[in-house]
Amino acid sequence: MYIYCLFQTDSFYPVMRLLLPHLENERVAYGIKEHTFAKLLIKVLCLGKNSPDASKLLNFNTKREANNDFASVAYYVLKNRCPKNGNLSISDVNKCLDDIAVSNTSKKHDVVHETMLHLLRNMTAIEQKWLIRMVMKELKIGLSQASIFGIFHPDAEEMFNVNNNLEKVCLQLSDPNVRSHEIAISLFTPFSPMLGETAHPNKISEVLSGKPYLIETKFDGERIQLHKQNDDYSYFSRNGHNYSKTFGASAFQGTITQYIHQSFLPGVHSCILDGEMLGYNSDTDKFGTKANHYDIKSADSGDYNPCFIVFDILLHNDKVLTNLPITERLPYIRETLAPISGRIQISHYTQGVSKADCIEALNKAIDDREEGIMIKDCESVYRPKARREGWFKVKPEYVDGLMDQFDLLIIGGYRGTGHRSGLMSHFLLALAKTPKDGGKPNIFHSFCKVGSGYTKNELTELNEKLYKHWKKSDENPPKSIVLPPGFKEKPSVWIEPSKSCIVQVKAAEIVSSDKFQTGCTLRFPRVEKIRDDKSWFECMTTRDLEDLKQKSGGKLSNKLYESMDDTTPVKKKRTVAPKVEKKGVMERFKPSDTSHVKMVHNIFHQKDICVVNGPKPYDKAKLEKLVVQYGGQIVQNPDSQTYCVLADKKTYQVNHYIKSNIYNIINVSWFLNCIENRKLLPWTPKNIIHATEATIAKIREDFDEYGDNYTDHSTYEDLKDVFSKIKLSICGQQIGP
Repeated sequence: MYIYCLFQTDSFYPVMRLLLPHLENERVAYGIKEHTFAKLLIKVLCLGKNSPDASKLLNFNTKREANNDFASVAYYVLKNRCPKNGNLSISDVNKCLDDIAVSNTSKKHDVVHETMLHLLRNMTAIEQKWLIRMVMKELKIGLSQASIFGIFHPDAEEMFNVNNNLEKVCLQLSDPNVRSHEIAISLFTPFSPMLGETAHPNKISEVLSGKPYLIETKFDGERIQLHKQNDDYSYFSRNGHNYSKTFGASAFQGTITQYIHQSFLPGVHSCILDGEMLGYNSDTDKFGTKANHYDIKSADSGDYNPCFIVFDILLHNDKVLTNLPITERLPYIRETLAPISGRIQISHYTQGVSKADCIEALNKAIDDREEGIMIKDCESVYRPKARREGWFKVKPEYVDGLMDQFDLLIIGGYRGTGHRSGLMSHFLLALAKTPKDGGKPNIFHSFCKVGSGYTKNELTELNEKLYKHWKKSDENPPKSIVLPPGFKEKPSVWIEPSKSCIVQVKAAEIVSSDKFQTGCTLRFPRVEKIRDDKSWFECMTTRDLEDLKQKSGGKLSNKLYESMDDTTPVKKKRTVAPKVEKKGVMERFKPSDTSHVKMVHNIFHQKDICVVNGPKPYDKAKLEKLVVQYGGQIVQNPDSQTYCVLADKKTYQVNHYIKSNIYNIINVSWFLNCIENRKLLPWTPKNIIHATEATIAKIREDFDEYGDNYTDHSTYEDLKDVFSKIKLSICGQQIGP
């Protein structure tokens, strides 16, 4: 009773900001990463620069330190240097973290040093371990953001999605028995915007069941929400950051407010607009993109001035519009403002109903060098942070064969962290200088860095293939590799080009860059496949790159999509090369297509689940469809937010996850039992293949060392399982006098 009353009167916010440090917006950034923290600890502990402990801290992510977790390495160094009992409260810890953040921002390094010394003298080593993880904003406790919110209050995550404010969530939802049935959008409180689900143009009509939809341009800018009340303005990013100081908090200030204040119609005293902030160049009368190397959120963005493109309205004169269909919301925009070219404009919508309409719009976007298109269900209401509620984004890169591809050579590797620790997870790629005599190339120019597009299994296989050829980065790179002057992104290892392999890369566009020898690089590169069918000298050349730049003007979606549907108008024909059988991802490792799976139950609501393997007849694809069918979300590569990893047997991949010790790996039988019982069942020792420290601690509260539950009745099968774990030597011991 005392605890409940305390919970009602006191805010849980001080605890919540420590449990979910990555969602904390009130505290300024610490500006401290692992290497900086290591040097800070070395200084505070007065360690010799060449001492073993200092070396451990500075080289925590090397192969020699198998853990690759800085907090764990720091704990090893601190365990004999910190008091056995700590005496700091949650309030004390929060104050110290505030002091570190503020002092670091104001460059008061002596205050940071004193605060760290205070923490070391008053916290145990294990407390320091968790403190470090809080500062790194990655707690690794085996509980997802959704789980923590759910334990606090059933509506907590939904409210946070609306206002992005942990403190307000804790204050307004202090009583877990009081539900928030309707969360209102409110002025000057940021919320997470509604998002679009990726979609293939051929699937739009099918997904929307033939209903009419709206089509608009997908803009390449910064997602911004504008809040206005009379002469007061606020601008928030999709992550809740406030940019009002730059854009203008009042009618006659900032880089945009002073130019758009007069655009609001008489009688409009308040509104909330959702849109995209773009950079507009008045000399060329064109919008820039993120690739133009300007920051529209900066007070000085060069030749570009901010222009706000409005595509939705959520509040008009204190009336919340989120529950209205988008077709009823849009007219309110015209009743709110009159557009000013180059300053504030209204997004143009057209209506479509068929697959052909979507394809035609995508073709036009490609012709106009746009990023893509947005498709919106005419009946969709506005749901903050929702991604599967009737909005779809269609981009050229989502369509196979529509984007130019690059065959590039790996020349260096960068060590991974977290679930990729122990592997080279990112790669430095190059293309060949065109040989004069038409022979094999012998000079390679650095071109880009890539770290996505492959599965964990593909990455492991690639590492195994190249491992014996890696050379330490403290050695000079091979003479055939050319880097730009002042090259800073030095890889962990180099590789001789003739010992390397080619990867096929896809990207959004080519952009200028002085970080690579080519003078340009790729925007949003990702690996499509590993080209085992090509030799190292068959990579792309500098001449190929120049030809592509001249042909496409940097944009890589230079081919128009041709539908297989005879009713679709064909704008341009593409010549199709003969099909060649190429090596790719093995079928059992491919993600299943769940786009047509309909949810029948929400057992696994907001649960991210990774499926590795399953027993017959439940293969990986079938299990993934069941996850979606019963309300869950599929992830191919687990992270700290993943609810669990499902497996039936230990494989190389499962053992790798076990070694990382950051995932709960659960037997598929538990998943099938949940479906059979139509509810989310708790994990038991019988279900668990591997568990995190937090999960083990929870299990020990309910089960003894043999897996027998302290409170639940045991079945015959349960007892058989328990007795099988008890050693005969224990059974033979005499009990009592």
